[in-house]
Amino acid sequence: MYALQDTSIKKQPDTTKVAPPDSTKKTAADSVKKKPEKPSIEDKVKTSKKVDGLFTLYRDTATASLQLYLEKGQLGKDFIYQSFSMGGPTALFLNQNMIRDTWLFSIRKNNDRIEFLRKNTSFYYDPDNPVSKAANADVADAVFYSEKIAASDSAGYLIPIDGLFISDKLDQVKPTMPPGIPPGAVFNLGNLNVSKSSYDTVRSFPKNTDIVVRLAYDNPMPMNGGGKDITDARYVTVRMQHSFLEVPQNNYRPRRDDPRVGYFGAEVDDLTSISPAPYRDFISRWHLEKKNPNAKISEPVEPIVFWIENTTPIEYRPIIKEAGEKWNEAFEAAGFKNAVVMKEMPDDADWDPADIAYNVIRW
Repeated sequence: MYALQDTSIKKQPDTTKVAPPDSTKKTAADSVKKKPEKPSIEDKVKTSKKVDGLFTLYRDTATASLQLYLEKGQLGKDFIYQSFSMGGPTALFLNQNMIRDTWLFSIRKNNDRIEFLRKNTSFYYDPDNPVSKAANADVADAVFYSEKIAASDSAGYLIPIDGLFISDKLDQVKPTMPPGIPPGAVFNLGNLNVSKSSYDTVRSFPKNTDIVVRLAYDNPMPMNGGGKDITDARYVTVRMQHSFLEVPQNNYRPRRDDPRVGYFGAEVDDLTSISPAPYRDFISRWHLEKKNPNAKISEPVEPIVFWIENTTPIEYRPIIKEAGEKWNEAFEAAGFKNAVVMKEMPDDADWDPADIAYNVIRW
């Protein structure tokens, strides 16, 4: 017998080594650097307490720093700024509840920044005069604060705001001394110490936002000790209130002044007038409308209501009430009956005297 030889070809195992992919080579997609994600508003305010109102504020619970959320609808609108001294050297007239300054401002977005602009309201241009085409050619609004946007969403922008309030950008507290005044003639606050300055109260209401700050000033070598109200002339603290107010939208009609009668008012120059006295000044007055426009004397649609603050000594309240109501005699001559109403703020009032919805006579 013959043995059959297996002539089939056996498959040999493949011993060829495959080189691993070169880890040093990157694909085109990998070479494109991913941009870091921008922080969200939620991230920026996660340690802050929200204060709702005309302007939304966020106050950090750890550092007390302040951020402002600006709605897109607030850009380009006019707002009113008003400042009050809430306590400081009487030699510089920084007494409590002293009105200091009032002006108009607006807010705009400029690239990646938010800017606050003080408006110039000193001039008038007749729109029918060709000169009005060059209105404000040499008059620029003052940019008093600019801050980079920290975060944003579809409805608005978030910015840090400490640099505005813990400063003298809004109201220059330290007076500028004219040349020639000898050192020591006037009490000198010194320089603002930001690290020692802080927020006192942060409040916001539907029609106004109020910030009260404590500004610390250092003067290592005072040459004037001030008065008895100054504990140490080297270290002085001034309390200031900064208020942002909504411009009322109503049927208010401005009234031109009459130079023969004394009024508080605003000076306005008519730059399209050729008169030797091109003035267009307006008086400060209340917004009153008659319930019955045809009546010689009518009650107002909304009277002027004054609240006597509940901190006022009880024995003085009747006198203050009587003095306020005395103004009704003058308003009757202008055609209004019961134009002024005097009320006392209850001890258990659930509203804040800082709310501009209430006219409060502060003690």
